[in-house]
Amino acid sequence: MLSLLLCCSELLSQHYTESNIDTLLIKTNEVLRTRISDDDLIRWNKRIIKEAIRIGYREGEAMGYTNIANRFIFGGDLTKGLEYLNKAENISRRSNNNFLFGKINQEYAQVYSKMDVSRLALEYNSKAMNYGLKLRKDNRDCRLFLRYVYSTRSVYMYKIKHPDSAIIYLHKSMKIDANPLDIANIAQHYTLFESKPDSAGYYFQKAFAILETRNFKHNKYQRAVVLQNYGVFLHSQGKISEAIDSIKKSIGLAKQVNRPKLILDNYKELSTLYKKEGNSDKENEYLNKSISLQDSLDANQKQAIDLSINILNKERENEKAQLKNENNTALWYSGIFMFLVILIAVYFYLRIRKKKKKLAESEKIIIEIGKQTKDLKRKLSENYEHIIQLAKEKKVDFFPKFQETYPELYKELLKINSNLSKSDLAFCALIWLGFSSKEIAHCISMEHRSVQTKKYRIRKKLNLESETDLYLFFRSITEP
Repeated sequence: MLSLLLCCSELLSQHYTESNIDTLLIKTNEVLRTRISDDDLIRWNKRIIKEAIRIGYREGEAMGYTNIANRFIFGGDLTKGLEYLNKAENISRRSNNNFLFGKINQEYAQVYSKMDVSRLALEYNSKAMNYGLKLRKDNRDCRLFLRYVYSTRSVYMYKIKHPDSAIIYLHKSMKIDANPLDIANIAQHYTLFESKPDSAGYYFQKAFAILETRNFKHNKYQRAVVLQNYGVFLHSQGKISEAIDSIKKSIGLAKQVNRPKLILDNYKELSTLYKKEGNSDKENEYLNKSISLQDSLDANQKQAIDLSINILNKERENEKAQLKNENNTALWYSGIFMFLVILIAVYFYLRIRKKKKKLAESEKIIIEIGKQTKDLKRKLSENYEHIIQLAKEKKVDFFPKFQETYPELYKELLKINSNLSKSDLAFCALIWLGFSSKEIAHCISMEHRSVQTKKYRIRKKLNLESETDLYLFFRSITEP
């Protein structure tokens, strides 16, 4: 550890080019992230930022701020994280660096996820994914960034209760580069969403094995997550004392790397475990700890929301003032030669339209942030609720009623394949309504494994790739 820090200090004493700074901010920062404390890594990034400023490298400065924001976000200080992300975004406005834009959008996604605004988290994550897909496929740093985007997207999908989509993105992440965290999350999927203890055990064994390799041996955060997931698995198998031991080890590591959200989840799990063990003193101890930590995180979340709204309001005010000035300028020049008037009018029209669009997006974000997660769930219409009930009760008039209310789905599907049967269309309707594989199996009296096979056949009939998320695909063709 000491030799690593001395080596980095010696490197930073030299004068650097833009390429040298990129290497430090991307490759070296990734190595140090698991070797030194968040505070030390923040100070280290600030030194690189000074070097980037010295040579006038604005993209390097923005990347450094993004790295610092990441550490504050994972440390639970969302307000500081937003402040540094805002700096990075302002500096990089004129850049065309897809990697930098992807990083900034992904960190915004992390902020909104920790604020429990999953819809916004997914929007920013989608932007990050689009930038990531533009990067070089033969560059390891680019591939690892896309792996990170897929991995976090799976977390957001679990939050909005789409486990079928979540597991797809976990496997996408695994294909790029297998790491213990994603493997343990797959094991968690087979613990909580598909009861397959043998599969869960296999993936946990694989996760623990990779943790002992050189790349992950010092990664306390990933080890803490694997231990937490494993504790939940042991709990599901009735091994309470072993589960308690695993969760306590996870807490110890999470405290060392300052990951309050992970500590909070562990406190809640311990309280439940001690309750099952009949130890009311320990149950109440960890319940009180979780309540205290939750209050602290909620206070920080509120500050971050207030800051985010203030930033957006300030940006809107500046843009409105700028719009007013630009309109006045256009009027001032209206008396000059007609040719210039036409050119200026076209220029300002396009620019103002772009700014108005951005204002509308800002207003949308403010409205979304002002709502809590429960408010983000759209209110279902009476027809929608009625159709859901018909499906759950296995009524024969479910599909006719669905066709009457939402004719666009089956029309679009028949355009793709006119040979789709009524059974196929009804199955697609259940997916469009957001039913999970288990719920579909209940509605059509089919085994869960058969539902997965049916989904595979539907993809083939629609000429879709095997990993395509059918829910997102059906939504995209009916709600462009």
